[in-house]
Parts: sequence; C-alpha cells; structure tokens
Amino acid sequence: MEKIYRILLGIFLVCLIPILLVLSYWSCRYSYYGTVDYSIRNLLIKDSTWKHFVIFLLTSVLVYEGDKWLNAQNQEKQEKICIYTLLATSVTAFLLGSIYVLNNPYYPVGDQISATAFAAYCRDGNFIMLCSGGYVGMYQQQKGLGILYEILFALFGNFNYTPAKILHVIWWVLAILAGYGFLKLNTDRAIFRIVYCIMMLGCIPFLLYLPYIYGDVLSISFGMVMFWAVSAYEHYEKKRYIALAACVAGIAVLARKNTWIILIGVGIYAVLVCLKKKKGQYLLAGFAILLTAALTVKAVDVMYEYRSGYPSDIGIPSILWIAMGLQETDGMAGVYNRYQQTTFAEHDFQQEPAAQEGKEYIRERLREFRENPAMARDFFKRKLEDQWIEPLFSSLKATESFDTDGEPLSSGITSLYYGNIHETVWKLANYYQSIVYLAGLVLGIALCGRWWQKKEIPTALWLPLIGIVGGFLFSIIWEAQSRYVFPYYVFLILFVPLGLYETGRAISRLPKHRRKTTEQNLMPFWQLSPVCSGCGALQKKSSASGCIPFPECPG
Repeated sequence: MEKIYRILLGIFLVCLIPILLVLSYWSCRYSYYGTVDYSIRNLLIKDSTWKHFVIFLLTSVLVYEGDKWLNAQNQEKQEKICIYTLLATSVTAFLLGSIYVLNNPYYPVGDQISATAFAAYCRDGNFIMLCSGGYVGMYQQQKGLGILYEILFALFGNFNYTPAKILHVIWWVLAILAGYGFLKLNTDRAIFRIVYCIMMLGCIPFLLYLPYIYGDVLSISFGMVMFWAVSAYEHYEKKRYIALAACVAGIAVLARKNTWIILIGVGIYAVLVCLKKKKGQYLLAGFAILLTAALTVKAVDVMYEYRSGYPSDIGIPSILWIAMGLQETDGMAGVYNRYQQTTFAEHDFQQEPAAQEGKEYIRERLREFRENPAMARDFFKRKLEDQWIEPLFSSLKATESFDTDGEPLSSGITSLYYGNIHETVWKLANYYQSIVYLAGLVLGIALCGRWWQKKEIPTALWLPLIGIVGGFLFSIIWEAQSRYVFPYYVFLILFVPLGLYETGRAISRLPKHRRKTTEQNLMPFWQLSPVCSGCGALQKKSSASGCIPFPECPG
C-alpha cells in the first residue's frame, strides 16, 4: 500500500512541478494586458523579470522574519494575533466588498442575463428556454444556476441583483475563513494563517469579480469549504464533516459545472488517504461526496423535466467545446467563437451528427498539429498564456457593462475601468501573480524533496494541489478563458505562505545569515504538523513555543 501511495504521489509531482515552473517563468517574463479602452482584448507585454524576483525575495524574507518574531511569543499570544488578523481581514473584506458592489453600477449581460432570465421565467411558469434549441435546452449546465436564482428571486424578487452581489461578498469572507481553517488543521506556524489572510484580502481579481452575476464566486468559496471539511474529516473522523463536504459540493457543482474537476480531485485524494492509512472509510467518504454531487445535479434535471415536460438530454455535446478549444480565432488560440452553438444549430439541434462533426474536426486539427509541431507548441503556449498570466483574469472586461439610468459613471469607477486606477491595480495584480506562482513552485520543490527523502507530508495538503493540476490540464483542451482558471489560482493562494516561508528559510541558511538562525527557525513547516504520521492523532501543543513530541503511536 505504502509503495503504491508513493508511486502515485511521484506521478502527481511529475505533473505539478513543470506546471508551476512554466507559470512562474511566464509570469516573470511577460504578462497579458487589456488596454483601458479594450480596443485590444489582450496585449502581450514584457515584464522586468528582475523586479519580480526581487519583490518575491523581499516578501519571503519579510515572512520569515515575521515568523521569527511570532516564535518569540508564547503559543497563546500567537493564537490571539492569528484570530485578530482573521477578524480584521474578514471585516475589511466585507466592508470593502460591500462598498464596491453597491457603488459599481454593473448590470449583467450575456450568459448571466440569460441564466437569471431563465430563473425568472420558470418562476412565472414559462419553460420555453428548456426546449430543443432554447438557451437552457442547449446549455444544460445552466439549470443548476437557474434553480439557485429561482430561490434567490423567490426571496427578493425577479431580477433583483443586489442580494446576489452582497452574497458574493459573504462568500468571499467565507473563503477566507475556510482557507484559514484548512491551514490551521494542516500546518502549525501562525505566520502561514496571517499571510494567507493578507494574500486573500489583496487578491484584486476576487474583489473585482464580486459584482459578477454568475456562479464563479460561490463555487470558489464552497470549494474552499469543501477542502476544509474533507481535511477535518481526515483529522477527526467525524461524519458531520463529510455531510458538510457533500452538501457544499452539491451546491458548488450546481453553481459551476467545472467544479467536477475539484470533485474528481477529492476522489483521488480519498484513494491516497486510504492507501496511506489503510482504512476503507475514506474511500466511502469520497464516494459519498461524489454521489451527493451527482444526485444533486440529477435531482435538478428531474425537477425541471417534471415542471416543463422537456427532456434533459438534448444539450450541446461537450466534444464541441473541445473542438472550439483547438481553433484559431482572430489571432487568439481556443477562445469562444460560437462554434459549438452554430454547429449544433446547423444539425437541427441533434446531438449525434453535431458530435460527429466535432470529432472529425478534432481529428483533422490533431493531424495538423502532428505535421507541424512548431505550430502546435505556439498554439498551446498562447492558449495557456492567455488564460494563466493575465493578472486580473479578465475581471474588469467581464464586468464592463453598466446601468446608470443615463447618468455618467462616477470618477472612481471610470478610473478603475479606463484610467489611472486601472493601471495601478493591473501593476499590483501583476506582481501579486508572480508571487503566487513562484511561491507555489518553491512549495512544490519542497514537497518533492520530502517525497524523495521518504519523509512525512500532511496528506490533506495534496487535496487543493490535485485540483490545481486538474484545472491546468483541463484548460489545455477546453475553451480558453482566464475566468475559467481563476478558481485554481485562488486555491494556489493557500500554499503561498508556505512557499514564501521556505524561500525565506533558504535565504537564512546562506553563510552570512547562518549564525543568526536558530534550529527552531530552520524547521520546515511539515515538521510542525499537528497530525501524527502514524495514527493521525492530533499533536499536543505546549503553551510556550512549538509542540511537544507525539505520544507513543498506537497505530
């Protein structure tokens, strides 16, 4: 069992390290920039690589020095500082988010207005959008979002978007709380939780996406809650945590169908834990989460079938999105161009012939890639760059539609979208992004070193990383849009404090700093993990500093 466990982790690390290495390299070399008038969707500009590295190294040293100061405090004071930081971050996030969404006159367009219109029509007994060729008839994944907005509109009235925006602010705060809880369970350095809070508050795209009337923010938040709940189950083996994980998984997959990538990661994680601890209950727990999510989706399908009389199996075949993801459109690789909808309509909304055309296109396109490898490399390079190294993840472009009742935009909103504030937030987000990727890379290398040395790593740390790898691989084949990969970027923020600390620790071990460093401060984060590697029991903490040794492991 242990051998299989190590082999699986080795395969995963072989995937993880190159991904983080490529993203780190790209983010330091150049970035995509959307011009303030959006005359150019994304403009590739060169970055000052040395500035990115200097900022990253200075941040790492700051984190490491902060850790040394915290270690000089007793355990009780450390926990108080963490709690105060969490409270300050949560309150600030709520106030900042509320002020922003209430003062941004953004009004939904495109898929957002179609999905919410579907909810409003269904409440009035009109199900025409579910027919063959209708919007939801083609885009079946919108049923989940439809039922959520039906509930919201039942409480606050049709097309009342303000409550949804306020809920997004709450989901942002919930994501902060859940991530904090995840790190508290799986690491034992106070600095990690403090830095995580600061990083989440400083995640500008998250703030800018709060007015966006779609399932993105909810799915990110509930995904983070699921990480915490699953991890808590591994630590405490209480069934209530699996029940919570299953519930939030069901809601998250309704809000965003791509949440299935994370859920598959949960299944893989369950296998890893089962192999490591030799307990079949973890497989059952993982299966329960996946089953609940699947049954939730099926229940919504059945409910709409019953209410409308229209079947559920009439949507656009998924293969057409993959075909679209292989196309060149106006010099951009794999972006949305209505191919899937047009092809489906050309075949009278019949799935089989439409899917066959998509398969034929994919075969032909892959043949072109095989015959011209240089073209293939260039295509996928541009496709991945467009998604992963746009620092704002298209958050401003996605929310650039306003309802002002004929009044001009406020000076602040105008500057944010088209002026000096736009330039400033892009620059901040650009350096922030390189910190995230570089810290993730360092953490990945540290995990690889621990794996090679056959040393213990808290199993739960693999859970978000599996989802990140899955999201990256999915972005290779699917429609290219930076908004789609943003959830995995947020999940990577969980590991930024660990990567910054490891970098600062490495710098402290340079000859001129070695004399100033204590043995305690040189300990990597996993050596202070609160979980026994043998039996999974929680490590007891002393009130002074650090932890006391494990009791004799019964397992």
